[in-house]
Amino acid sequence: MLPNIYRQPTTEPIGEAWILSCLGENNSRIDDKTTLADVVKANPNLIAKDYQGEFPLLIKLIDANDDLSIQVHPQSKTEFWHIISPTPSKLYFGFKKDTTKDEVENLLKQGQITSILNYIDVSAGDSYLINPGTIHAIGKGTFLIEIQQNVDATYRLFDYNRVDADGKPRELHIEQALYCINYNQTRVFENKSFEHIMQTSFFNVFKYHVTDKKQLDATEKSFHALVVLSGNGNLKAGDQNIALNQYDTYFIPAGTGVYELSGDVTVIVATI
Repeated sequence: MLPNIYRQPTTEPIGEAWILSCLGENNSRIDDKTTLADVVKANPNLIAKDYQGEFPLLIKLIDANDDLSIQVHPQSKTEFWHIISPTPSKLYFGFKKDTTKDEVENLLKQGQITSILNYIDVSAGDSYLINPGTIHAIGKGTFLIEIQQNVDATYRLFDYNRVDADGKPRELHIEQALYCINYNQTRVFENKSFEHIMQTSFFNVFKYHVTDKKQLDATEKSFHALVVLSGNGNLKAGDQNIALNQYDTYFIPAGTGVYELSGDVTVIVATI
């Protein structure tokens, strides 16, 4: 799906697209010479007034052509998923019951770790917050948008004993993962609401379905990262008019003020 969305001529499967990024060499490009990282480094006030530190968010589209590896994140990485898949799919999300490090370690050795994980049905419009320490994995056929703290730290525990083209198993990070895991039973909350669908200490996520016009306000407190989930429309900010098309992503600087969305379009907006 992703090669078609972004018109990339390849027969190789592409599992994810980093659609708003200032991480390492994977920077969102503004033009052939300039990246988003260049612009916000020169003027951090575009992120938020008097902002200091690294760019705060990383946003991806993930298209799981197969069951992805069982993994966990350290305390520095909070993550949010919003399901886009047109057909139902599944996720692994935390433990069915309280467990222990020893039990998890033994089940990993037996290849049975999934036996104590919540395996949940998901469909388009569902939203989930993956707190640090929550063991999780995306199931085959799931297409989602991921919004996370801008940290590229993932510890893989289990990859279904798969091997690469050279016959080598994928690298695992079991020792680090076992140290990070929250071993308590995980209560699963799904959120299907519009408007303010997620609030964390690090970012907020909003979802709007516009059928005529809607005004939003990018104040000095935060930029807006806007991703078009479906439909077509227009974004008007000052004297700029920009067409909105499905899966386009826009960075709207802090301090832009009121801007207007019009048309028939559904968008996700992330702020800090």
